Amino acid sequence: MTSQAWISLGACAGLLALAGLALVRVGRSPLALPLSVLSIGLSTWNFADFALAHSGGPGWRLIAMTAALMSAPSAFHFILSFVGERRRLAGVMFSSYGIFGVLAAAALAGLGSERVAAVVGSRGFAVTVLALSGPLLLGGFGLLTLHLRREVRSTERTRAGLLLTSLALLVTLLGTDLVAVLGLDVPRLGNLGTLLGLPAIAVVALRLRLFGRELSNAHAMYAVLLALVGVLSYLAVFQLFAARYGALVVGTVAITLALLAATRRGVIAFVTQRERLENLATLGRFSAQMAHDLKNPIAALKGAAQYLKEEHARGQSWNDKGEFLDLLLEQVERLDRVVSTYQRLGRVEPLQQPLDVNQLVTSVLSLQPFTGRPEVQLRSELALDLPRCSGDWDLLANALENLVRNAFEAMPRGGALTVRTQLEGTGVVVSVEDTGEGMNARTRERAFDDFYTTKATGSGLGLAFVRRVVEAHGGQVALTSHEGRGTLVRVRLPATEGPTATATAPSD
Repeated sequence: MTSQAWISLGACAGLLALAGLALVRVGRSPLALPLSVLSIGLSTWNFADFALAHSGGPGWRLIAMTAALMSAPSAFHFILSFVGERRRLAGVMFSSYGIFGVLAAAALAGLGSERVAAVVGSRGFAVTVLALSGPLLLGGFGLLTLHLRREVRSTERTRAGLLLTSLALLVTLLGTDLVAVLGLDVPRLGNLGTLLGLPAIAVVALRLRLFGRELSNAHAMYAVLLALVGVLSYLAVFQLFAARYGALVVGTVAITLALLAATRRGVIAFVTQRERLENLATLGRFSAQMAHDLKNPIAALKGAAQYLKEEHARGQSWNDKGEFLDLLLEQVERLDRVVSTYQRLGRVEPLQQPLDVNQLVTSVLSLQPFTGRPEVQLRSELALDLPRCSGDWDLLANALENLVRNAFEAMPRGGALTVRTQLEGTGVVVSVEDTGEGMNARTRERAFDDFYTTKATGSGLGLAFVRRVVEAHGGQVALTSHEGRGTLVRVRLPATEGPTATATAPSD
């Protein structure tokens, strides 16, 4: 067996291990799914190349072509997820999957039709593949290069640089196989490209926290075990059915599907357990906050009731204790308001009333000097003569408090927090800007998702709640952030006609 065949087999094992690492994080990182699909596709391509060298069966070339075709859209998907453009360019991404999926289906159809196999192996088919994959991958590399130039943090620049290098190796050397089909005298280096690109991707995944958190030794052992089981199973099938090409194909596909099924079950169980624990922790923090909000009025009610009970036990008249009765009624109303507020927090049902946005901002900011963060400079720039808006004071105040609190937490070593209001067209804009740590592209794209958080003790509800509140008021919220440069969140609320109206905050 040639050294090239052994390189293909080694690359297959490494890619299966990388797929195992990625599959562990499916559902928790947007990078996990495209990287696992890319790794499985490339491992299939390498094994088909090994099988071609081992058995000489021409069908393996068709299987290799199928895997190579699906690697192009999955590589583009992975790049979009890494640079935070997956949602904006979703149409292009899904179109690429559709186009290359049709070409891959045609390549598989060649296993049962010599005429189709001849078309897939023709120069025209190779030219079509190069014409479609070239612009797609060049566009992806352009986005990755632009991301590399924009980033200021060394860790993210290292991630982007290593991924750019490894993917360039994969694509360039894999392309030599397609160029060879055109009849040009070039060596086929696709298997070498996958083997060389593996270390860089592995370093980014294991050491540079590609998936948002460091993978454990258990994850690495699981990935290595998956690779060993997969490769040994493939080799066993070859030993048993060395002379029967059809049995080799069926056996290889069956092993791959069995590995994926077993992995999927394990991953789903792992992810489900983690999500359950995190959701329970979120519920606990939500309950703790509600208990805190209820504690003060309950304490006031208890104190007033105990005092009146003692007075009654001593036979004292309540004629001069009207203020205590007023206190009881006031705290009961406060409890009712707290419960109603939490119900609206869950359903986001705004009670529309005229309000002055500047007064809302001033009210929220007036509490911030007591946060114990003197190293953060708090500034407000409020535009004059803003038109009034219609909205729910409690919900909007809670949303603004979330934004301000996030800004404080983003500046652990101090900085400047600026809250601005301004008139923009027919709407009033409230912007909260900090000079803190900022977000990378992947965090920025998912910042408003429910339960998504990068904080060890975060609930993932803060920005998601802000988005729901703003949209319930008919407004829009936008976020701009770069690592090391801070974050700007802009909330735009529709204005109503007439001059500025003053609304007072609900009293406790």
